[in-house]
Amino acid sequence: MSTVELEMPEETWKKMKKDASEKTYYDCSVSINGERFDHVAIRTKGASSLDDVKMMKSDRYSFTMKLNKYEKGQDYHGLSKLLLNNNIWDATQMKDAVVYDMCRYIGLPAPLTNYARITLNGKFFGCYLMVEPVDKNFARRNWPDEASNIYKPYHNLAYTGEDMEGYAEIANYAKVKGGEASMRRVVAALKSVDEGKDIDEHVDVESVMKYMALQSIVVNYDCMTGLNTQNYYLREADGRISLIPWDYNLAWGGYPEDDEHMEGEDLLEQSQEMALPADAGKRSQEETSKVVNFPIDTPFLADVSNRTFFMKLLANKKYKALYYHYLNILCNEYIKGGEFAKTLSTIESEIGEIAGTEANAFYTNNQFHKAKQTLQLLLEKRATSVVGQIEGSIPSTWEGQKAEPQKLIKSDDINLQDLGGI
Repeated sequence: MSTVELEMPEETWKKMKKDASEKTYYDCSVSINGERFDHVAIRTKGASSLDDVKMMKSDRYSFTMKLNKYEKGQDYHGLSKLLLNNNIWDATQMKDAVVYDMCRYIGLPAPLTNYARITLNGKFFGCYLMVEPVDKNFARRNWPDEASNIYKPYHNLAYTGEDMEGYAEIANYAKVKGGEASMRRVVAALKSVDEGKDIDEHVDVESVMKYMALQSIVVNYDCMTGLNTQNYYLREADGRISLIPWDYNLAWGGYPEDDEHMEGEDLLEQSQEMALPADAGKRSQEETSKVVNFPIDTPFLADVSNRTFFMKLLANKKYKALYYHYLNILCNEYIKGGEFAKTLSTIESEIGEIAGTEANAFYTNNQFHKAKQTLQLLLEKRATSVVGQIEGSIPSTWEGQKAEPQKLIKSDDINLQDLGGI
């Protein structure tokens, strides 16, 4: 676990809290594991989650720190920007960390993470997850010999013709370089999948199949798996595209299936009536079963006709076999083979004593430990279901599961609510 010591005038802290939604940078000093940096830029971070914190009348925001905004060239071991995640809606406090660990296990580039004990002006503020952003430093670390163009799209990756205006929800969100030439190569890649021609020349198929396998395992509705088209990065390099995983605090059913958020007075009323977010929103057994048995051959809540990029790749027998290969590795080696239990044990040993002990904690320490046990049971059942679907003993599509529900893995002993969620 790292230590992050923040220092700023009290008036600065009050102003940052008061104007949290503006996400304005403020000057502070920070020590990371004993290394001090002055004139570091810090701001609140998040979209809907930022508003959720505000509605709860909490000060436990997520933060972005830019070490080089005011002091050019300043960085922490090659990282000029660091994210401090508050793990809102995640009673396990570990979904992001676990998912990125899964990525690394199968060789899928993912952000580095480490837990951080944060103090503010000498007082314990909270247990956070420190996350590496997907930026030019990330690209340099993972692809040192290749030039990367990286986007953070709001797009379903469907090919809709040559008109570049149809891809504004990719092009307008370039994070590393980007530009018209790169976007034309991206569109060429989407076209190759749509037409089923020269796909390997335009798509890093192995990487995309790793990404798809990961998404199927973690059942994150706050991304392409659900009804949204967000929370992923797209990389284009030398005419080939791949996908980079991002943001999993709502994985394993933490995001509502109907894509409806509580807002304003409803959220405030909940925060006042319920001691903690984990007490909110009962999850039905049907919802739990969907997470445990999420079908690997139609792995979307959205209509598959709106996920043509992925479904057309799965229609290729060679690509589907690769997808199954990585599903098997995640299930039989990572989850059932002991790597998952080892990861949970490591995290519990790091934060088990302090998670939930903060004055501004979203969950209690007892809820953290209970959530960890529930996550372990859920993932074991998820792996059993996926392996059964691969072998053919369990239906692998929504239609098949509806027709033969008796073949699904039972999940009556799992309380999805233990994991938190919106």
